[in-house]
Amino acid sequence: MSPTDISTVILWIYLHRFSLPTMSSAVIVALVTFATIYVILQVLLRATQSKSEPRLLSAAVPFLGPAVGIARHKVNYLVNLRKCYALPIQTLRMPFQRIYVVNASHLIQAVQNKINLPTFVPTLLDFGMLFSGLTKSSKATLVQAYGIHGNGFTKSVHKHLSSGSGLQAATRTAVDRMAASVPNNLVTQGSVGLYDALRHQLMLALTGAIYGPENPYDDPATQASWLEFVPGINHLLYSPFPSLTARKALQARARVIGAFQKYFETGGHTQAFTMIPEMFKVNMAHGLCAAEAAKLEMATSLAMLSSGAISAFWLMFHIVSNPDSLRQCRQEILNLVTKEAATATGVAKLVDLSDIKQKCPTLIAMWQETLRYHSTVINIKKVQNDTTLAEQYYLKKDGIVMIPGTAVHHDTDTWGSNASQFDQTRFLAPEGRKKLSNTTAFRPFGAGTTMCPGRHFSTNAILSLTVMILLQFDIEVVEGVWRMPTKKNADMWNAMPKPDWDIPVRITKRSDTSTEWKFVWGSGSIADTK
Repeated sequence: MSPTDISTVILWIYLHRFSLPTMSSAVIVALVTFATIYVILQVLLRATQSKSEPRLLSAAVPFLGPAVGIARHKVNYLVNLRKCYALPIQTLRMPFQRIYVVNASHLIQAVQNKINLPTFVPTLLDFGMLFSGLTKSSKATLVQAYGIHGNGFTKSVHKHLSSGSGLQAATRTAVDRMAASVPNNLVTQGSVGLYDALRHQLMLALTGAIYGPENPYDDPATQASWLEFVPGINHLLYSPFPSLTARKALQARARVIGAFQKYFETGGHTQAFTMIPEMFKVNMAHGLCAAEAAKLEMATSLAMLSSGAISAFWLMFHIVSNPDSLRQCRQEILNLVTKEAATATGVAKLVDLSDIKQKCPTLIAMWQETLRYHSTVINIKKVQNDTTLAEQYYLKKDGIVMIPGTAVHHDTDTWGSNASQFDQTRFLAPEGRKKLSNTTAFRPFGAGTTMCPGRHFSTNAILSLTVMILLQFDIEVVEGVWRMPTKKNADMWNAMPKPDWDIPVRITKRSDTSTEWKFVWGSGSIADTK
């Protein structure tokens, strides 16, 4: 309904107010008030929208329509907009915020261009501070410090986990933890949720490798508190009254932060992976107290734990639900056996997990397709100054640029007519592999300066866990038929969508129990397996 239509309604009600005996004065006043507000909002929307900005998409309710759409449909709202309008870039107006949704590859490239780096600034720091519980004073301290010295967390992760000896060491520790835990703890008497089983193993391995022998997450109570906190993140980001809508999550957060305060007070960080004591020292140098520095570990934990287990779940689902893929992956995994090694109980076959990319092409192709098909990563940047993108689209200062990965990954122009389908052979073909290096086509970890710096570490751990399980266990779905869960309730902030339900499975030792396996991560260079 246009403003003109609403104006007509207002005039009609006014002229006929005395001839509407069944309509109370209160109802008439309410209708007139609603219509007047609607017209005012429409006029305000158009008056504040430049003709040079990307096309403004109409909404049933000005300013609130997109907010409601995102709240209801999450990332699918952005995907559906692209399908409906097929625009290279579009404007969404929300209360006190304009959002520019970029879909076209040439515009994505323009945003990522090094020349435009000072204009389009990542908002990761803002995101981390929103849910970590920092005081206003601490937030101001970090904003000032990072404005001068850069994002300390991202710089540290790049320094220690992007490549080299740090990545080698962290991966080796994670592999050692899983190798000790998986054979003894994965099998259960009854059924278990596939996601829960993978999440538990990865949580202990990843956090143990980073936080060291005094890892707070080794305590089941801290694990439980973290799992209780995560569902409340949406409330902390979007709710006007999080203390009411996320009370239990805030209490759980306080318990996790308390565990990290104790961790730092007792010097647990001095035995951790080099990155942790370095970040703690930097935060203290910025002017944070130890209690506030502990709160930043909520952001570090989320970076490690938000997407890894979900990614492992989708990868494992696609492998074990397809007999041909399962058989092929197991055949290739045997190529990782390098020699035999003596153990306390006899002789084991030595499996060098650092060779996964070179010797397991089917597994790697399925991993890459899992990322392409499922990833819902949204690259978010803030417009620092009024600018014109690609000499065509005017973007206003403080606007938010969104690049929805799902729209990119399911683009038929890039990926063909089967872009919306899972194709386990897509990246076995040269044409598919060629797209892996194109960050306007394949961006499950983001792109440019905001590309996930811990992607190699998490990928190494996920693939290593997958190999350990496929070699040692059979996974049988309890319902008898594998059914892929929906993802309608997945959090928009997460790069990978959590399934709406877990899949009950039975995990049993493989029939060939005579084989003993020893898993190691070799000393060679770690390649980027995407």
